[in-house]
Amino acid sequence: MTQYTQSLHQQKSWEGYSVAYGNILFVISDTGGGHRSAADAMIEAVRRLDGDRARCSITDLLRETAVPLVRSAPEIYGYCSTRQVWLHDLFFRFTNEPQRIDLLSKLVYAKARENIKQVIRTSRPDLVVVAHPLALRLMCIARREMRAQFPLITVVTDLATIHASWAYNESDLYLVPTWEAHQALLNHGLPAHKLIYTGFPVHPKFFDSQDTQRAIRDKLAIDPHKKTVLLTSGGAGGGKIKDFVESIETQRPDWQSLVVTGNNRELFASLKNRPAAPSQTHVFGFVHNMERLMLAADVVATKAGPGTIMEARALQRPLVVTGAVGLQETGNIDYVSNNRYGLFAPDSTSLIKALDSLGNGLKTDRQQDRVDDGATRIAGVILEKMQWARDLPA
Repeated sequence: MTQYTQSLHQQKSWEGYSVAYGNILFVISDTGGGHRSAADAMIEAVRRLDGDRARCSITDLLRETAVPLVRSAPEIYGYCSTRQVWLHDLFFRFTNEPQRIDLLSKLVYAKARENIKQVIRTSRPDLVVVAHPLALRLMCIARREMRAQFPLITVVTDLATIHASWAYNESDLYLVPTWEAHQALLNHGLPAHKLIYTGFPVHPKFFDSQDTQRAIRDKLAIDPHKKTVLLTSGGAGGGKIKDFVESIETQRPDWQSLVVTGNNRELFASLKNRPAAPSQTHVFGFVHNMERLMLAADVVATKAGPGTIMEARALQRPLVVTGAVGLQETGNIDYVSNNRYGLFAPDSTSLIKALDSLGNGLKTDRQQDRVDDGATRIAGVILEKMQWARDLPA
């Protein structure tokens, strides 16, 4: 890795301030947990390739704008995704048009110009990785105004339904997770030479484990012999999980459930504190060991969040997709079904049928088609671009 680590302390200047080589800024918004998880995965992959020489940081750019409503995007997303999905879909439809998202971004930038520039001045990036569509234009406009020279890479974290906000030609490079996303970006008018298929940034730890399923079940103190389903609906929790859990308990007592409620404390309490909760149901809140829970499971049942889908594919676990958070994730259901990575089960009746099919030995056609190690591929591109940026004349 010596080609990426020379002269990390060289200097160049933008708008009168110095910038040290070796700083990578990952730009996200915490609208759901997937964008930060993707950034964490990329940072770990960079660390594994380059040691700790590249200095990585993450910023929630929408929060940093301090613009009312925009700075509250994580809370608004959490509310809409669990209680008012129609509002999420209304915003998705309204902004899914280049002229509208361009205008909206310019209006936000006009209010947040100095805050966004201060993020850049403080982090002093040599390279910026944008992993959230609504932050993309804001960062590109700031780079243009500041006459900064850092490369800007966009890492797309949606699998199939690609919103117009992802497509902006001022981004230097696009790293895409699926060929469906690749085609969608071409349809949005991006040139093919800017698009690189890398795969999705699944955290490297999903490729690390050497433990057997039995060993992991023993460590989790769950039945080593029962058929096991992991039920999750993302970091916000919610959806139909409680109905699913109760249906499995009453109709398929030979199965045990690992239930991840995420940050939904109400759901966690309602499942955990039941007076006669069956012993085959194991309830977890927000977890940092999802890879171990997936390895312990025979089947993963989840909403159509891209991160969980690709993590399950990394571990070659068959999927049961139970629903989607609005239009943004609807295409992911088709992605799983059309590629035969799993089954779609939007209600308790179809979930039980899916578990019966998978539990009786039915394998999805492409269950053994292991997902690419996208995070490592992305890290390689990032480090290559860092070398390119360092070679620019001062």
